[in-house]
Amino acid sequence: MIWTILAVAAILRLIKIDQSLWLDEAINVLASQNYSFWGMITKYPIGDFHPPGYFALLWVWTRIGGVGEIWVRFPSVIFGVATIWLVYLLGKELFNKKIGILAAFLLAIAPLHIYYSQEARMYSLATFSATLSFYYFWKLINNDNRGNAVGYGISNILVLYSDYLVYLVIPAQIIFLLLFQRNSIKKILFPLGLAITTLLPWLMVFPRQLSSGVGAASVLPGWADVVGGASIKELLLIPVKTFFGRLSIEVTLIYTVVAGGVGLLYGILIFHALKELDKAIKLLVLWIIIPVVLAFLISFFIPVLSYFRMLFILPAVYLLVAKGIDRASRSSTLRGSDLEGGTPWRHEMEMVAIISLISLISLGIYYTNPKFQREDWMGAVNKIDELAQKNGVIVFENNDLPAPLIYYSQNLSPAMGGLTKIPAESQSDLSNIPGKENIYLFEYLVDITDPKRLLEKNIQNKGYKEVGILNFNGVGFVRHYQLK
Repeated sequence: MIWTILAVAAILRLIKIDQSLWLDEAINVLASQNYSFWGMITKYPIGDFHPPGYFALLWVWTRIGGVGEIWVRFPSVIFGVATIWLVYLLGKELFNKKIGILAAFLLAIAPLHIYYSQEARMYSLATFSATLSFYYFWKLINNDNRGNAVGYGISNILVLYSDYLVYLVIPAQIIFLLLFQRNSIKKILFPLGLAITTLLPWLMVFPRQLSSGVGAASVLPGWADVVGGASIKELLLIPVKTFFGRLSIEVTLIYTVVAGGVGLLYGILIFHALKELDKAIKLLVLWIIIPVVLAFLISFFIPVLSYFRMLFILPAVYLLVAKGIDRASRSSTLRGSDLEGGTPWRHEMEMVAIISLISLISLGIYYTNPKFQREDWMGAVNKIDELAQKNGVIVFENNDLPAPLIYYSQNLSPAMGGLTKIPAESQSDLSNIPGKENIYLFEYLVDITDPKRLLEKNIQNKGYKEVGILNFNGVGFVRHYQLK
């Protein structure tokens, strides 16, 4: 059964994997080509607030097979499928084989996990690392042998070098031991301490990276809305996106009702899991709660709280849901008063079918509707690059050319950043645009880089009139100005 689930998981993660690279992916990929290996792990991360582990992997990976969209995303597919295997193993360790299979299946079809298992970023690696850490943590505290200690140490090296937010699983594990199994603390000290010592070389780079991140947050206050600030909205998005992935409904009332109904279903199942509040359940609860709370507090200083950055809690969520389904199916208490119609609802397959239907509908919309896919830089660059050949120039609301343009452009038309400084605060922060007949202005990230729309006003003041607007998914509007 598990091999069938893994095969399905792999297929689902390969569908639509050839989408256009979005901004952060393209930046990563170009950096892997422009930096030496040493530069990729010591210089590049200063501007990308993450540890160097994924960047090192991407550098090697692109040297092996190039920079095509499918190839650069394939490591995330591998880590995504491997995480499902680990959830199966962890479910067996915490509960039994049946719950392991069920949790693995639910994660295999989970829309949010599928989306980020298709992305050339570190989130799939981070989720794999966190799950591996919890797997060996549980084995080590219950069976103190060298193999489990080595596994726990290696898994935490992966944690420390994958993503900063995933560090928060370590406090969750320590709090679990302090509260419920204090006599096992000494079992994790040596492998955890050894893993932490491997981070010492990175401390030579981290202060500069931290300074850069704090500086960007203060200079670009609007950036918090993009990367995730400390807000109730960001907290609420974590469970909602867990259910639906990237899918959203424009009609707020309908979206709220649907999300509330699905949330109630998940809540009931997790509530049933919590009725057996043994150590395994407590560990899963801390795996979810501690990272979310700490990320919320950190975001008052550095904006990091965003649902996709919390991807590493999904294995715990689905293990709890699987446990809840199992318990509810064996219980006579889950009746119509909990759901609807006064009819007993005891059949496990019915519960699995409903959750599966929610996931598969969300996936179907994601696969077929470009609105919920990645930024269409491929289409935008190819189209505008062609149009601007006729005495035109492509201009961006930035102080540099965006990486996706460089990745996709055939260099048919001149292109430039329209700002000399971001955020633009006065006319002196604008670039001198050459006097072409046509200007194609990309508004991408304008609310962050040029909130006063100074560049647009400057173009209009020079006698240009807007004659057309093109809209590309995720990239936004490209305004066509013509000299009159």
